[in-house]
Order: sequence, then C-alpha cells, then structure tokens
Amino acid sequence: MASILSQVREFAEAVAPHAEVCTDSALLAERGRDYWGVGGVASALMRPRSCQAIAPIMALAAAHGVAIVPRGGASNCSGGMLPAPGQVLLDLSGLNRILDIDAQRRCARVEPGVINADLQTATAPYGLCFSPDPVSAPLSTVAGNIIENAGGPHALKYGVTYNHVLSVEVVLPDGSVRTFAADDEGPDLLGLFIGSEGTLGIITEATVALRPVAAVTHSLMGAFATARAAADTIAAIIATGVVPAALEWLDRAGIAGLEQFYDTGYPLDADSIVLIDVDGTAAEVRRDQAVVERVLRQRATEVRIAETADDRAALWFGRLNAPNSVVQSGKGFFIGDVTVPRDRIPEMQEAIQATAERHRDGLLFIAVCGHAGDGDLHPTTFFDKDNPLAPGALVAANNEIIDAALRLGGTITGEHGVGTEKIEFMSKRFTPVEIAAQRTVKAAFDPAGLLNPGVMLPVRAAGEPDTPVFGAAVCDALTGRLPHNPSAALTTGGNTDISVNLGNLSLVVGAEATVASVGSFLREHGARCAAIPPTGGERTVGALVATAAGAERDAIRHALLGIDVVIIDGGRPARFGAETRKDVAGYDVKRLFVGAHGAYGALVALIFTITVQVADI
Repeated sequence: MASILSQVREFAEAVAPHAEVCTDSALLAERGRDYWGVGGVASALMRPRSCQAIAPIMALAAAHGVAIVPRGGASNCSGGMLPAPGQVLLDLSGLNRILDIDAQRRCARVEPGVINADLQTATAPYGLCFSPDPVSAPLSTVAGNIIENAGGPHALKYGVTYNHVLSVEVVLPDGSVRTFAADDEGPDLLGLFIGSEGTLGIITEATVALRPVAAVTHSLMGAFATARAAADTIAAIIATGVVPAALEWLDRAGIAGLEQFYDTGYPLDADSIVLIDVDGTAAEVRRDQAVVERVLRQRATEVRIAETADDRAALWFGRLNAPNSVVQSGKGFFIGDVTVPRDRIPEMQEAIQATAERHRDGLLFIAVCGHAGDGDLHPTTFFDKDNPLAPGALVAANNEIIDAALRLGGTITGEHGVGTEKIEFMSKRFTPVEIAAQRTVKAAFDPAGLLNPGVMLPVRAAGEPDTPVFGAAVCDALTGRLPHNPSAALTTGGNTDISVNLGNLSLVVGAEATVASVGSFLREHGARCAAIPPTGGERTVGALVATAAGAERDAIRHALLGIDVVIIDGGRPARFGAETRKDVAGYDVKRLFVGAHGAYGALVALIFTITVQVADI
C-alpha cells in the first residue's frame, strides 16, 4: 500500500497544472459517497480545470499506474462509485456547461457534468426536451445517464438514453481520445459504450437528441383489487397498439409507505395502482385516452383522469416522490431493480410478495413500484437496522427476487446497473463464455484495469474460457482497423423460426429466416418491426443485421433487444440481451454484431421490439 500511496502522491504533483487536487479527509469522505450514503474514501480528489484537461490527467494516471474512479451526480443505485485508498476520485460535476442547443437540428452539445433537469430547463423555451427522465433528474448528470443507460417513466414510448445519444467524445484510460457516433459504420461502439458504468472511458462531451414536447398530455390512474388484474390490464393496454408515454406501477405496500410522509390521495384499499400518461396532438390524445380508459373501466375498481397541469401533478406526486420517502423512512432499505417481459409481471409480483412472507422475521415489508410498461420493477425491501435477522433475510430475499426474474425470462437489472451490488449475480445472468466476451471488452478499452476497478465484472472463475479472437476484433474496431473477412459466416444453425408476443411487443426471429417471410408474418399479426425493411426478398434477417449500414443500421440499432450467437472463439453459444425492453446487465455486447460482417461470430436468432396497429374504439 505504501508504494501505491507514493504513486498517488507523484501523480497528484504531476497533474496539478490540469486539475485542482484535494486530500482533505472530510471532503474525500463527503464526495466519496453517493446519494444513498454508499461509497468509500479515495486518497485524493481531482477536479479537472476543463474538459481538455481530462486527456492529460488520464495519460498521467496510466503512466503512474493509478486507478481513477469517476464521479458525476452520484445518484446511481448500484454502488457504482466505490473509491478506495490508493485510488483517485475524478470529480466531473464542475464541467457543467451546455455548449450549444440547436433547435433546428433538435440536438444539444453538453459537458459531462450538466444536470439532466438543467438541460430540460434550458431546452424548454425551444419547445424541446431531452427525453430520458429518470426520477434522479434533479441530481443525475447527462454523462451519468449515458454510462448507466438511464430510463425513467417515459422510456416506454420514447426509449432509454441509448435512443437519444448522437455522439460522445471519450478519453480512454490511456489518455487517447475517441469519438463514437450513432451514424458510424460497422460495429456499434457507441452502443457498447453506453451503459458501461464508467469503466471504459471518461465522457468529455456529448451530443444528444432532443424531441418536441408533446402538445397535449393527459394522465389516468387505475386502481385494482389484485396485482394480477393490474398486470393483465397493462398487457391489455399494450395489446391495443396504444403506446402510453408512461405506464407506472405502485403496489399496496408502496402506497402505504408513501402515505406516512405525503398525502398522495391514492386509494388505500387498492392492492395496486397504475399511472398512465398519453401524449401527442389533441386528436392523438383523444384517441389514445379513449382506448386506455375503456380498458381501465373493464378491469379497474376505480379510474381517475387528469387533464390539467395541476391535476396531473397531483396524480403523479406520490410516484415521483417514492425515492424521497424511502430515505425519509429512517429504516434500513435496499432498492431492487429487475426487469421481466411485460406479460410475466403478475408472476414476478407474486414471487416478490412470497419472498417477503418467507422472510417476515427479518424484514418489515417489500414495496414495489416501477416502470410497468417496460416490465421494470423496483422491489424496495425495508428492515429494522437493529434486527439481527435482517442482514441474512435481506441477502436471501434479494437472491430469491433475482432468481425469480431470471426464471421468468428477465434480467438482474433494467436501469440501475450492476455496479458492485449485483456483481455476484452476473454469473447467474451470464454463462462463462458470455462473461469472457465482456471481459475482453474491458481489456480492449482498459488493458491495465485502472478505470473504475471492481465494478460490473466478477472475478474470473475457474472454467471461464479465453476469447482472444473476439477480443482482438474489439481492439481492431476500437482502432478503426476491423478487417472485413468475406468468408466469415454471418449466420449458423438453420434457424428460420418466427414468433411474436403481442403482450410484450417482442419478436423472436431465427437468423436464417428471410426478410420476406418475417414481413409476411408481421402483416398476418397486425404488427410492424422497424428493423425489417418492406423489401428484402430472400436476404436473411441475420445477414441484414450482420451487414447493416446506413438507414437499415439505424433502424436495427433502435429495434434490437437481444441476439443468440455462436462466438467466434470455439463456436460456443451465447446470448446477449433478452426479451425485455430494459436490460443494463453487463456490457451491451449485442451492439458489436450490428454491421460487423461476422467478425465476432455467427448469428443464430434475434429479438426485436415491435409495434401494433391501434385498435378501433
């Protein structure tokens, strides 16, 4: 440790022209904690004097062998910022200038420390907004949203952060600078970087897409006697073809918990409530509201409609203050984050409450809220801090909830990330070869492992294979030298199966199914997939994805949920992504296969999101 601390001191002296350096113990302790109080104490804190200073800072860190832990708004919910002695905390919060808002092109250029809510305020006079709206918007930075691939209530209709990033300028751990853009050809390196939890590089500038603020927004609430009735209603709404701007869930325990601190006005006798936004033009809102209201009145015990700004604010007040009530409770708590296909929400809710009952000696209760339209639920476990049974019960409950999500075809985290809290579950979510592929991604960007170490990837386990060819292809893509091997297999396995889940708005396609056959199948089911072009004949869907370029590549980027592949090293099968709208577990490796011409392996099957025609009323 003495030698490491000596390296930090030498690094701090060398970096002084580029950053303010602080070693005050109180400040290190304060800035080393996140919003939830989780964190550690680094040996030094550095505040870059400008975005241009980050490259020399990282180059010097690499030269001195010093680990860097980046800090933004510190609002993450997964222990993703955990500095330790011998490491340096790089505080980016002061780099908070909005560099440009281009209303005509509907985009903004920002420094990494710009707060999400501040960007919303700045774009509002133009009638525009940055679509990602996590509940942490008053705290979280745009760069933080990018490296966590943040979602929020309105991701259902408008997508997660990935769907709204045009480009990022990034300083890699060796101090070199790269720009990753949505319209780059070849493997989707921007998509790989998004959601990487600060482990692959430091964002120095981001260009994000803006969208027009909807002309009209109305809100509805449905109260339900059972969780299954609420979940069935969600699936029924989605199946109508209406895509609400937001579709949120709050269960009985969550309502009761909120009422301890706020007068939410939510019905206390309901087992669950669902909050819904519909937006668009006046005509679109009239149409969508009528469809949603009809479905609610068929199933809900109570329906409320809010059409004015004040009424909408009152209806949403409780849900948006759920995180505050958790902190104000004074109880021990753990905020979970699992995602399942929408049509499996009833089973997931039942599994959560069964877990709460099994561990009632150690836990108080588990309240569930979340983005039900995406299948993303946040089971929040409460316990008495002085209960000796609580630690064991909390660990057991968290394991059971994760196991249930995976059993139902879901994932271990939909938007909070892996951080340090969910590392132990990575080996449940991924096979050894899938983790090996992710480890080669980290090694390609950060060979020395100096950037945000200890986050996301578990310690290498016995039996984890080597994937050197895969890793070499990542390095080649990163340096812009990925060769095009015309003899590489684009698809394998002969899979031509096609299936659709209208309740989940997902499509699973064998890689060797033709574009024409998939198009015909979708028309028969009244569905549409943006990734499937109207023409394409006998070209296979796997070939479409593997050779994607231009407009086809862009459409695939936004529609792709998951892939089944055979990794180029050893022909081992792997799956990246899932049949869920949100999945931020590990690196988003599926992005590498888009436009890669088989460099990473052959495609077996693909999972896409779809839309359906809005039902007549």
